[in-house]
Amino acid sequence: MIGSIRVCRLGRLCLSVMSGLLLGLCWVPAAPALADEPMELRESLSAGTCTQVRIELKAEGLFRPGLSSGALAADATMPKPLALDVQTRLVFTERLLGSGAAPGGAGGRRQSESGSAARPASRGKAVRWVTQAAAAINGEVRPTASVLRPGLSLLVAERAAAAVVVVSPAGPMTRSELELVQGLGDPLTLADFLPREPVAKGRTWKLPESAVVALTGYDAVKSSTMEATLEQLDEAAARVRLKGEVQGSALGGAGTITCEGFLNFDRKAGLVDRLEVNRVESRQPGPVEAGLDVKSTLTVLRRPARLAPELDDAAVANLTLDTSPQRQLLQLISPDGKYNLLHDRQWHTYWDDPKLIVLKRLDKGKVVAQCNLAAGPGAGKGRHQDLAQFRDDLRRSLKQRFVQFLGAGEVDGDPAGGFRYKVGVQGREGELGVLWDYYLIASPEGDQLLATFTLAEQDAAAFGAQDLEIIGSLQWNGPAAAAKAKP
Repeated sequence: MIGSIRVCRLGRLCLSVMSGLLLGLCWVPAAPALADEPMELRESLSAGTCTQVRIELKAEGLFRPGLSSGALAADATMPKPLALDVQTRLVFTERLLGSGAAPGGAGGRRQSESGSAARPASRGKAVRWVTQAAAAINGEVRPTASVLRPGLSLLVAERAAAAVVVVSPAGPMTRSELELVQGLGDPLTLADFLPREPVAKGRTWKLPESAVVALTGYDAVKSSTMEATLEQLDEAAARVRLKGEVQGSALGGAGTITCEGFLNFDRKAGLVDRLEVNRVESRQPGPVEAGLDVKSTLTVLRRPARLAPELDDAAVANLTLDTSPQRQLLQLISPDGKYNLLHDRQWHTYWDDPKLIVLKRLDKGKVVAQCNLAAGPGAGKGRHQDLAQFRDDLRRSLKQRFVQFLGAGEVDGDPAGGFRYKVGVQGREGELGVLWDYYLIASPEGDQLLATFTLAEQDAAAFGAQDLEIIGSLQWNGPAAAAKAKP
C-alpha cells in the first residue's frame, strides 16, 4: 500500500514541474506494477480501533424433521418437509483490544499523540456494543422471533481455535440470544480470508479452517475446496472471489455447503469491509436439530467508526473481560417463566413447551447425556410429593430396567431454588448399563418439577457432577418475576 501511494504522489509532482514526455515516464509503469506485482493484503488495525459491523443472513428452503425416537425403522416414513424462511440481523460497534487485553489507542489511530507507534491490536479479543440483534423464522414451521435483551448489549468476543466465543459480562445469555450474537461472518475471522503472503492479480489460495467455519457454521469440517482468488486490485481496494464446497457437520448433522461470493479489502483503511456469499446447503437431521435444504445469502458490512461512549476507556477498564467456561454458561428460562437455571454450552435444547423441556448434551456430535425437565402437579404452598411415594413411583415406572437405588437425599443449591431431593438409580437398557439421576424440586408456592438425567454407566466419570451443578443453579420466580422473565 505504501509503495502505490508513493507512485501516486510522484506522478502529481511530475505533473507540476516536468515535461509531458517525462510525465509519461513517471506514470506508465504504475498501472502494470500494481496489477502484476505481488502485493501484501493484510489487516493493519491498532488497539483501540473501532468499526461498525452489520451481519445479515437471509435463507429460504425446506426444514426436514427427523424420525421420532419411538419410530420403528422398518415401517417409519420421514415426516413431510416444511417451508422455511429465516432472516437475522446483528449490528454492533466493535473496539479491538491490545495484545494485553487492556485499553489502548483511540478511534483506531495508528500513532499516539506523541507520534510513537500505537499498541498493536490483539487478533483475538474485542468488546462490542450491540444496537440490534434479532431473528425471525417463518414459513410452515412454528413462527419464532428472538431478540437480545437490552441489559446484555455489552459483549466480549474472543478467538478460540477456529471459532469465536462471545460472552456477556452482565450475565448469562440464553441459547437463542447466543445464536444471535455468535455465528457466521464474525469480524474477528475476516483477516483469515486474506493471503498469508504477497499475491498478484489472478493468484488463488486455499482458505484456512477458521475462514471455512466463519462461512458455514460447521463445528466439524471433513473436507473443503474453498478457495480465494484476487480478482481486482487498485490503489483503493482489492476484490477477492470466493468459491468452493465444504463437507462437515453442525451439532452432529452431516451436511454439504457450496459457497460463491466475494470480499472487498479496503487498502487505505487496512481492513475487510465487505463479505457477501451465496450458500446452498443440504444437511441431514442430527441428534438435536432437523435437516435442511436451504439457499441463503450472508452479508457482512464493516467500516471504521468513532469510539462509542459505551466502549470508552472508563467502560472497558471496569469490564470483566474473562471468557472462561464459567463466563460461558447459558441461562435456561422455562416457557412460563416460573424458573431458570444455568448450563454449559454443550447442552442443547431439543424440545421445549410449558410441560416439558428436553436438553441433550453433545460431545463431538454425539449425545452423551439427556436431561428432561417435566412440570409436575401443584402440591400446595410449602409442600411437595411424599418422598417414599416418589421413590416407589420411580421404581414402578422403570419396571424390568431397574437394578438398584444408588442413594437418595436432599441436595443444596441456590437459596431461591426451594426444595431439592435426589434419587440415584442404576439400571439396564438391553446390554447397556444406564444411570438415572432423578430430582424432585418444589417451589415455596408448591410448584413441582421433575428433572431426570440419563446417561450410559460408562460415561459417568466424564459426566461428573453436572446434574448437581445444573439443579443447584435453579431459581424459582414469583408470579410477578415469572411474568417478566417469560421468554
